[in-house]
Amino acid sequence: MRPNAYITILLILVSFALYADPKDRQERMSSICGEDTRSPVEGYPVARVYDSKSGNAICTAWLAPNGYFVTAGHCTAGFYTFDELQFHVPPSSCDGYIKLPAAKDRFKVDLDSIRFNVDLENSEDWAIFRLRNDAALPELFRNGHFFRISNRTVSRSNPEEFLNVGFGVEMRSFDGCKSRYRTMLMGKGEGYSTDGYLIHFADTHMGNSGSPLFQKLNEILYAYGTHRGGGCPNVATKVLNPGFLEALSDAPGKGSLYVDARGPDSGESTGKINAPDRSLSRSLQRAKNGATINVAPGDYSEDTFSIPAKSLRIRAPFGGFSIKIAKEGIEKP
Repeated sequence: MRPNAYITILLILVSFALYADPKDRQERMSSICGEDTRSPVEGYPVARVYDSKSGNAICTAWLAPNGYFVTAGHCTAGFYTFDELQFHVPPSSCDGYIKLPAAKDRFKVDLDSIRFNVDLENSEDWAIFRLRNDAALPELFRNGHFFRISNRTVSRSNPEEFLNVGFGVEMRSFDGCKSRYRTMLMGKGEGYSTDGYLIHFADTHMGNSGSPLFQKLNEILYAYGTHRGGGCPNVATKVLNPGFLEALSDAPGKGSLYVDARGPDSGESTGKINAPDRSLSRSLQRAKNGATINVAPGDYSEDTFSIPAKSLRIRAPFGGFSIKIAKEGIEKP
C-alpha cells in the first residue's frame, strides 16, 4: 500500500533500515510499498503457477473471458518453466514450505498453447495459455467466474485504487508460523495508466508476477493489468497494450468476437474482448466467414434472431447461456 508519511517519519524508517537484521532486509522486497497490508482471501479466479518437475511455485495466473489464462511473460522465459495450475491452495507448513492442493485442484497446462512476449522496450511482458482438454475443468469455469477486460484508462492526475490477488512470497510469521507463504493474498493500492503499463502501489512480492490488477464493480471483476515487477511504484502490463490485447482476443481463432450482456465498462461495443457486443445478433452480423464467437454466461434477449449463411463457431467458455427471442417468445439454449 502506498505510504503516506512526513519527512520525519521517513527519517525514522531509514534509520530502522540501516540497523535492521540482515535477514529482515532480505525478506522485505522493494515492491512492498510501506507497511505490508496483504491478507488472505479466497474465491478469486486466480491460480498458482507451478512447475511439477522442480516442485517450485513460480508465478500467478488469472482467468480471462475466453477461457485462457494470463500470466507474465518472464514466467515462461529463460530459467522459468511451468506445467501446472493449482487452485484451493492450502496453507503452507509452519516453517514456510508450500503444500500441494488435492489432486482434483491441480490441472495440467497445454504447453503447446503457450504464447508469450517479453519486450520491455514496448512495455510487453505477458503470456497466455489454456489447460489441457483431456480432463475436467476447475469449478470456477462451471461457476462462470472470470476477469473481464476493462476498456478504461486511469490518468496519473487522478489515480484510482486497484486490488491485486496473487501467490507471492510472505515471510512474516503469524501465530508463530509462516503458513501464508505462497498462498492466495490480496493487496491494494493506487494506480494509473501509461502508454503500455499500469503503474501501481499494491504490495507484491516474488511469485506475484502474473497476478491481476483489477477493480470490483457490483461483484464483477475488471482486469486492468498483469503484474510484472517493480520497486514502488510497481509495474503491470496494461491489458489494453495492443500486442497483448490482440494475442488474447485472437487466442480462440483469428478475428474472434465476444458477446457479454454487460457490454464494455467504457465506450462503445466493438465485438473485441475489451468491448464485447451486448447481443449475439450483433456479433453474428459482424462476423466474417470462419470466425469464432465467444459468449459469456447469462440470459440474452433478442428482438429477432437469425443465423447468417456463414461458417461460424459459437463457443461458451464457461458453460451454457440462453437466448429469449421476443418475436417468437421462446428460449434457445
